[in-house]
Amino acid sequence: MSEPSAKVRARVEQLRDELREHNRRYYVEADPSVSDAEYDRLLRELQNLEEQHPALATPDSPTQRVGGEPIAGFETVPHAVPMLSIDNTYDRDELRAWYDRTVKALSAGEESLFSGDSDAGLTLAAEPKVDGVAMSLRYEDGRLTRAVTRGDGTKGDDVTHNARTLRAIPLELNQASDGPPIPAVLEVRGEVFMPDDVFKRVNEEREDAGLDLFMNPRNSTAGSLKQKDPAKVVRGLRFFAHGRGAIEPADAFDTHSQMLAALRSFGLPTNPAIETVAGFDAAWDFIRAFDEKRKTLGYATDGVVLKLDRFDHQDALGTTSKSPRWCIAFKFPAERVTTVLRDVEPQVGKTGKITPRAVMDPVFVAGTTVQHASLHNYGEVARKDIRLGDTVVIEKAGEIIPQVIEAVTAKRPKNAKRITPPEKCPVCATPVEIEHDSRRVNELASYEKRIEKERAKAEETGEDYTPDEPPAPLAKLDESARYCPNPDCPAQLRERLIHFAGRNQMDIDALGEKTVHQLVDAGLLAGIGDIFRLHEKCDALLDLERMGEKKIDNLLAGIEDAKSRGLARVLASLTIRQVGSSGSKALARRFGNLDALLDADEETLAEIDDIGPVTAASVRGFLDSTPGQRVLKELREAGVDLTEPQPAGASAPADSPFTGKTIVLTGTLEHFKRTELAEKLEALGASVTGSVSKNTDLLIAGEKAGSKLAKAEKLGVEVWDEAKLLGALPD
Repeated sequence: MSEPSAKVRARVEQLRDELREHNRRYYVEADPSVSDAEYDRLLRELQNLEEQHPALATPDSPTQRVGGEPIAGFETVPHAVPMLSIDNTYDRDELRAWYDRTVKALSAGEESLFSGDSDAGLTLAAEPKVDGVAMSLRYEDGRLTRAVTRGDGTKGDDVTHNARTLRAIPLELNQASDGPPIPAVLEVRGEVFMPDDVFKRVNEEREDAGLDLFMNPRNSTAGSLKQKDPAKVVRGLRFFAHGRGAIEPADAFDTHSQMLAALRSFGLPTNPAIETVAGFDAAWDFIRAFDEKRKTLGYATDGVVLKLDRFDHQDALGTTSKSPRWCIAFKFPAERVTTVLRDVEPQVGKTGKITPRAVMDPVFVAGTTVQHASLHNYGEVARKDIRLGDTVVIEKAGEIIPQVIEAVTAKRPKNAKRITPPEKCPVCATPVEIEHDSRRVNELASYEKRIEKERAKAEETGEDYTPDEPPAPLAKLDESARYCPNPDCPAQLRERLIHFAGRNQMDIDALGEKTVHQLVDAGLLAGIGDIFRLHEKCDALLDLERMGEKKIDNLLAGIEDAKSRGLARVLASLTIRQVGSSGSKALARRFGNLDALLDADEETLAEIDDIGPVTAASVRGFLDSTPGQRVLKELREAGVDLTEPQPAGASAPADSPFTGKTIVLTGTLEHFKRTELAEKLEALGASVTGSVSKNTDLLIAGEKAGSKLAKAEKLGVEVWDEAKLLGALPD
């Protein structure tokens, strides 16, 4: 192949410069200079030249956005600086209280960082809270090296291969002649989001293809960024930079507003609606004005974020374990609209729970057209007296999940029909089981126990005894759920398998949602036990699309690793009704192995903290059921570890102040994540549970402690704050 001529080289560089400038004008300046068709023509010309002359191709060329080879999976990587969540409020007075606390903290001490008029002097950045997917972009020497999702805040998924397809994200930063120098390392935090017109286009395309429509732009964005094939990333996603991670040199910028201006000069888009304001009143004026303006922006927002502008102010205030103290989000109340309820469809989930879903006349709310909404459960339907034909009020919880709030009874038609709950599973026709509100169940159980004791005492003394009036019997209004009790119900199978293999359950690498569907469709998975027999079906696995030897090896290795997770993880993975992570740990800690748990009666189970009578009945019901016994037998035969290691606290020093104590954690702790603290206390001999009871020895209360603190004080439980805890913990 001949060497490219100087003319070809010059044309390639010219095209790259033009395309980068068009990207900058479109995404940074919001002032496009060419049509999409013209942009595409230039891109195709460059792509053709690079294909004809491979030596001219470079990693940062605009053509590298068009995709690449699909990847096998996503690598989880740590953030150099944690991506913390932001505290939020819906209340002006709470917002003012945050501002006053901030002024007071900065004004304290001899070397105070703020001494101006608190109502006018404190400078804040007021930013629209875009409803998208948080992203961290890392640039080294001006080149994009990694893009990572927020994840759990300390680590996230590496989605660089997909981020490179977004025109809004520059592959190489621009060093403006009159701008600040690009830092050697620059981590930019921001939001990837889907504009309303792109969301509309995507759903129209899905409708034409006969696919289910996406519910909202945010979920569509998240799904797009998790595509393993970059060619499938939705075209038209946008990005706004709004924060910082690691920066070298660390003193590259003095203020947030200075940094945003620098980012714009580098070619990174920032939200043009951001303003710098002085004092609370100016910030509140911005919030009120933006509430009207946001409806015309063409993308979803749900509030305004206020940040201290000066970085030394931010550094002085620091963070809690979860959130920065130097910023807060004011969230707008959810938009409410009315429409007409036409039908209610029962849907069956992974635990067999049958949830009523409303079918309504389509209505536009919070940026999308909605036709379906959650009714939670049939008891809720009865309490709210919602009927077919009613005009109903709906809103989006968190601007995402549509739900029916109430019926407008003044508009109820004469032919409105009451909603009849299903008596049989709509999928497998098994008679349903009804679960009632646990508080009402416990109330009735407590009454029966008390009456039994009082009657026995009266018989001993020979006194006459007349019991007081019992609580009202359970009614439709107390119904909290309906369940299909058949674990073999086809509607439950896939969801149970996905849950079982999930990251917080058995954590089986390479057995994700798509793989589960693929294996079920191929007839290779008909139950949980089949997962541990997949090693016998390698030939059948190899016949499946995109199931090569390497993926099969990873899958079988993940299954083998899962065998050693222990009893608590097994119980959490089996979708036993009412049993989550906390309850599973409590059961595993109490009994230590499956055989001991199988021998426990319902009364013994109910005495365990985090269990109680309702959960005890559910656990005993699962253990006694034919499907439950079958799956436990299959797990045992597969060699799955059904024991729980003895807590380190069993050998904790006798002088530990935590040995033998039952402890509950509540509120936000500054120096610990709650799970880490629980493990630390258990290693020192404590038993950490999730609810306060008469058996609780100690409550550790962080900031914003709520009902658990109130209950502990009522029961006379000892309460420690974080400072006292730190003093008692060993170095």
